[in-house]
Amino acid sequence: MKNKGGINFLTLVLVAALVAAAFFVGKYLERSKGVEVKGDQQVIQEEEQGPIILGESESKLISEGGAGNKGNRNAPVTIVEFSEYECPYCKSYVDETYVRIIEEYGDQIYYVFRDYPLAFHQHSQETAEAARCAGDQGEYWAMHDLLFAERDEWAEKTDITSNLISYAQNLGLNTQQFSSCLSSGKYTQAIEDDLALGEKVGVSGTPSFFINGKMLVGAAPFENFQALIEEELTK
Repeated sequence: MKNKGGINFLTLVLVAALVAAAFFVGKYLERSKGVEVKGDQQVIQEEEQGPIILGESESKLISEGGAGNKGNRNAPVTIVEFSEYECPYCKSYVDETYVRIIEEYGDQIYYVFRDYPLAFHQHSQETAEAARCAGDQGEYWAMHDLLFAERDEWAEKTDITSNLISYAQNLGLNTQQFSSCLSSGKYTQAIEDDLALGEKVGVSGTPSFFINGKMLVGAAPFENFQALIEEELTK
């Protein structure tokens, strides 16, 4: 059967099916890169577009402040991570790559963690606030490590307040001060500011990284980071 334009009905059905298939293949490939996306935004850039490389002013903007920072502020390489604690790819990166980067490059890098909580993760905001509240007592990175280490324990629970207080207690924090901070919303705006900043510089999924302003998206293997770090160290 043909319509008035002479297009076979079966052809229309086939075209529609191909479009749908292309969409789902694209989403699969997107996920295979090891990145969780915010809504339906496209995270993985097409190769012909090239990677995002920030200018000096934007690189400086994202490297100042942040939820946590560590290392030599004057190091030749600055790594800025936009991430969150419930994202499984972010945990994979921490378990497999982050530790090696810190161990192998030490004072040659300055590391900044910025919050990028994804709306579809029920505990992403609360855990970001918990890490910052631990930071008030000098234990930001200890809580960072513990939240990722125990991620599979708390991620599927409805209420994780008791887990967070238990972690604070394990780290030797003043739990009353920690609980007060957590319930006060002290860092809600700062976390929202990090999210807005990430969007401004092109982040739309976690984890996303900037190595001296050069963007790397997803839980890439250590070798990918190593190549970029070594490139910057030889400049």
